[in-house]
Amino acid sequence: MLNLPLSEVAKITGAEPGAKQDVTVRELCALEDAREGGICYLTSLEKTDLLKDLKASVLIVPQEAKGKELPFQGALLYAQNPEWAFILLMKYADAQKQKHTPGIHPTAVISPSAKLGADVCVGAYTVIEDGVTVGDGTVIFPQCYIGKNVTIGKNCYIYPQVVIREECVLKDYVILQAGAKIGSDGFGFTFHEGRHQKIPQIGNVVLGNDVEVQSNSCIDRAKISSTYIGDNTKIDNLVQVGHNVKVGMSTIMCAQVGVAGTTDIGNGVILAGQVGLAGHMKIGDRVQIGAQSGVISSIPAGQVYFGYPAMPQREAFKQQAMLRKLPELYKEFRAMKKQADEVQKLSFFGKLKKLLGL
Repeated sequence: MLNLPLSEVAKITGAEPGAKQDVTVRELCALEDAREGGICYLTSLEKTDLLKDLKASVLIVPQEAKGKELPFQGALLYAQNPEWAFILLMKYADAQKQKHTPGIHPTAVISPSAKLGADVCVGAYTVIEDGVTVGDGTVIFPQCYIGKNVTIGKNCYIYPQVVIREECVLKDYVILQAGAKIGSDGFGFTFHEGRHQKIPQIGNVVLGNDVEVQSNSCIDRAKISSTYIGDNTKIDNLVQVGHNVKVGMSTIMCAQVGVAGTTDIGNGVILAGQVGLAGHMKIGDRVQIGAQSGVISSIPAGQVYFGYPAMPQREAFKQQAMLRKLPELYKEFRAMKKQADEVQKLSFFGKLKKLLGL
């Protein structure tokens, strides 16, 4: 629970307070369930009808609301971007909630050769192997496994039951949600002497600054060199990233995306839910791929693709529209074929009469 005077909220959000300022904010709320002591936000003045029964104590509104009468009795904060101002307050509240007392739980098993920075927190039953380095302010929750010679940067959050295998590298401000698996062997086999023979996966995984990997996603280690995830890239739950994949900066990978090995994904790419990428191809910068699409060849920068096999979205939508017309077209075809068959059975003069409408 928060307990912030309006002046402090204004500092955190960069918003400008209105005339009424003697208010304390106790919680963050959505418009539909706001109550006294709560703060919420309005993105557009076209939605002022939502304010008639609003119980919140504080409302963040667009700058253009200044000087206008709104159907709201509480305190106002004026912001250039009300949603972003609210997000800044959410970040503040979350940071207060996420504060942890530095220290090592007595049940944690930590190698004497591991190096832990200042203000590190290690939870119960976590195992940290030889040669591990952990940066300042990083929090490792209970029941995690950190393999040999792993490097973890500063201010990272490693949530429960995360596995980071040997030699992997996490840069600063990385978040691994519960159950994420980093650095398992890539799926590499060769068929030799009548059997599938395992190819050792001797590379690693490197996660850039400010990367987030959500629950139960897996990023496989490289066969040689590194599987690489660029700065500020966000990976949703249940995503599979194969060995030797390279992902650029600020890319989004939604739930159940699967990326086969040695695929190169650019900067600012968006892969919607359940997209599948075949291996050994390149996805250019700023490409967007719609949900459940299957990509079997490279896509140049800036394109929007959809469908299976994935194609430019406009073309895919045209094909979908045509498919919906197939039953009607088939009915017309059957009628025309029936008519043609009847004509075919007639004699020459009969056909001539039919054609002339006699």
